[in-house]
This record gives sequence, C-alpha cells and structure tokens, in this order.
Amino acid sequence: RLLEKLAFHEIDTSATIITNARHYDALLQVKTSLVEVLKGLKEGLSGDLLSIDLRQSLYYLGSITGEITSNDILGNVFANFCIGK
Repeated sequence: RLLEKLAFHEIDTSATIITNARHYDALLQVKTSLVEVLKGLKEGLSGDLLSIDLRQSLYYLGSITGEITSNDILGNVFANFCIGK
C-alpha cells in the first residue's frame, strides 16, 4: 500500500524535482526497502522478517520529514555500538 501511495512506478522524472541529494538517496532507499517487502509478501515471509525492511523504509522517510534527526542517529550509534572509551 505504501508503494501505491508513493506511486514510484508512476513518477514522471521530467516533472519531479528533488533538489536535495540526501533526500533523493533516501527515497531510493525507501523504494528498495518497499520492493523487498513486496517480494517478501509474495514469498510468504513472516511478519518479523518483513518488518525489518518496513522499518528501514520508515527510517528513510523519517530522515526526510524530520522524524529522524542527526541527534537520533548519533544516539543510536552511541547506544548500540562500542566506540572506544
């Protein structure tokens, strides 16, 4: 349903302008993640496995909309990875 709402397959690249390279890259990641979700649905993967790609797509959308900030990213890095003391 997200792919339908975003209509990636119907984007007229001559009429769509994305001026921010980071946003463009994030949208490509969203598309890749959602395509993987669709592929997983067709293959009958469990919801746990599908949620990984779905969360990934939401993360990248959030990086565009401001839901995910650089402070969130840094907080995640420091909370989940051991970075020398």
